[in-house]
Amino acid sequence: MKNFCRSLLKKHPLGVLYAALLGLAAFFAAVPMFTSGTWDAALVDLLMAGIMIYFMLKSFIAVSRRESFFAEKCVAWLMLAAANILALLPTGSFPGSLTAALAFTLLLCAFVLYFSGTFTALASVVPALWCCVFMPYHEEFMLLLSFPLRLSATLLSAGVLKLCGIGVVYSGTSLELPGLNISITDACSGINQLDAFILIAFVIVHILHKKKIWQILHFAFIIPSIIIGNGLRIALTVLLYKLWGETVLANSWHTALGYVQIVLALILFLIAGKIFSFSGTPDEEVEK
Repeated sequence: MKNFCRSLLKKHPLGVLYAALLGLAAFFAAVPMFTSGTWDAALVDLLMAGIMIYFMLKSFIAVSRRESFFAEKCVAWLMLAAANILALLPTGSFPGSLTAALAFTLLLCAFVLYFSGTFTALASVVPALWCCVFMPYHEEFMLLLSFPLRLSATLLSAGVLKLCGIGVVYSGTSLELPGLNISITDACSGINQLDAFILIAFVIVHILHKKKIWQILHFAFIIPSIIIGNGLRIALTVLLYKLWGETVLANSWHTALGYVQIVLALILFLIAGKIFSFSGTPDEEVEK
C-alpha cells in the first residue's frame, strides 16, 4: 500500500484530489441509504465505489501525468457549459432531478480533463457515474430494472416448464398452473441480489481479463446471468412443488432456492468469462 501511495503521489498527485472528490460524493450519496435503513445496499455501493476508485488510481499510475492539450481544454470548457445547462433544467421528482447528478458528473470529468488529459478523464467516467448518478438514485434505478427482470424470468421459466411437459400459462409476470398460481414480485426478480452481484462481477472481470474489450463484454453478461438464474429457480420451484407439494413454498425453501439462484447466476457468469477469453491467449502476451 505504501508503494502504491508513493507511486501515485509521484506520477499523478492530482489523482488523490480526484479520488477524494469521488469518495465524498459516494459518502454523501450513501447517507440517505443509511438513514432509510438499507444498510446492506449502502455498504455494498460504498465498497463498489472504493474498488472503482482504486482501479481508477491504478490506471493513473500506469502512465505519467502530462499537461492537457489545447484541444482537450476546449472540450473541457464545452463539458462545463453542458453541465451548466443541465444544472439549469427544472428539477423535481425522478428522473427530473437526475439532470443535477449528470451535471455534477460532467463537472468532475471536465475538471479532470482540463488538468490531466483524456486518458485520466476516461478512467474517471465510470467511477463518477457510479458515485454521482447511480448511488443517489439507487432505489429508482432498481425499480426501473425490476419489471424487465421479472418479465424475462417469467418468460424463460414458462419455456423451461413447457419443455419439461408441464402445462403452464404465463401472463405478464404471473404463471398459472393447475392448482397453483405464481406471481413474480420485485423481491423475486433478483433485484435484491443485483448490487452484490455487480460488485462480485466487477472484481471477477478484472481478475479474468486484462483487455478492456473482454472486461466490457463479460461485465455486460450480468443481467442475462441473473435472468437465466432466476428463470431456472422459478422452474425448479414448480418442479419441486409437483413432487412435494406446498412445503416447497414455505419461507425456508424460498430462501434456499434464492441462494440457488445466486449460485446458478454466478456459475453462468464464470462460464461466460471463460467463453469470452477463449481465443488462444487473449489476455496475455506470449513471448517466443
